Amino acid sequence: MSEVLVRDYLQTQGLKLAAGDVAVARLAAETVMNMGQAEIDRSVLWGNGNEACAADYFTCDETTEQILKQIFMALDSTWEQSAAQSAAVYVLLPEQAGLLRLSQQGQPIEALLKLDEEAEAAYLPSRTANRGWLNLVEDTARWLESGEISGEHHARNGSQMSLPVCLENGRVLGVIQVEAAQKNGFDETAQALWVALALALAAPLTALLGAGEEDE
Repeated sequence: MSEVLVRDYLQTQGLKLAAGDVAVARLAAETVMNMGQAEIDRSVLWGNGNEACAADYFTCDETTEQILKQIFMALDSTWEQSAAQSAAVYVLLPEQAGLLRLSQQGQPIEALLKLDEEAEAAYLPSRTANRGWLNLVEDTARWLESGEISGEHHARNGSQMSLPVCLENGRVLGVIQVEAAQKNGFDETAQALWVALALALAAPLTALLGAGEEDE
C-alpha cells in the first residue's frame, strides 16, 4: 500500500498524523506478517471451543491457519510497542451480521458482537463496522455520562479506539478495538501504530473472506 493510500485513510478518518510515520509502521507490520516464523499454539488461532472462534466459521486448513497466524503476529508486534491494556482484531461476517474476534492481546474482549442498533449503541466495534468510521474515545467515563455509549463493560477502560480495516473502495473487512486503562491513552504515536495495523490487515482479511478482485 503506497503512502498515497495511507494519506487517503488518514483524510477519510479525519486523523492529523504524519503519513510517513504511519507508512513506516505499516511496512513493519507487513514484514512481521510475511517474514515471521513464530510457533503459535493452534488453540490460540482457532479457539478452544469455550466461546465463538474462527473454527466455527472458517475451514480449518493450512491456508486459513497461515492467515490467522499472520493476523496474530501483526497484532502481537503492534501490541508490544503500545501501552494499551487490551486489543483485538475482528473480522466482519456479512452473512451472520456480526463481528468475530480472531485475535486478542491483554485483558479479554468480547468474542462475538452483533451489528444491530442495540449493539451499535453499546459497542464501538459494532458502530465502526456499520458506519466505516474510526471512533476515538479519549474519556470513556465522559462518553458514558453523555449517553454517547452505554454498557457496564466500558468501566474496564479509561479510553478506547476502534479502527475500521477497509478495502480501497471503503468496504469494511473488520475492526481493531484497542483499550487503555487511563484517559487520553492514545497520543499521536499510539494512533499511528494502530492505524498502520489497520492498513496492514486489509490483505489478510481480504484473503480470509475471499473478497476477490471485484471488490477492490
